[in-house]
Amino acid sequence: MEYMAESIEHSPGHILCCECGVPISPNPANICVACLRSKVDISQGVPKQVSISFCKQCQRYFQPPASWVQCALESR
Repeated sequence: MEYMAESIEHSPGHILCCECGVPISPNPANICVACLRSKVDISQGVPKQVSISFCKQCQRYFQPPASWVQCALESR
């Protein structure tokens, strides 16, 4: 009798998302990406608005704390 080695591929099983029931690969939260996005805001604490001071006379922008810089439009 001959021994035949079969290649068995092990793949992680799927579980259901604990919020919506969609089959997903297991992860630490056991939540699908869509549900995770609706619950967690990764931009929390990041300012979404900024004030820019521009001098019309010298065409420069204020760079805090105390300097004025001349910059082209769309520059860094």
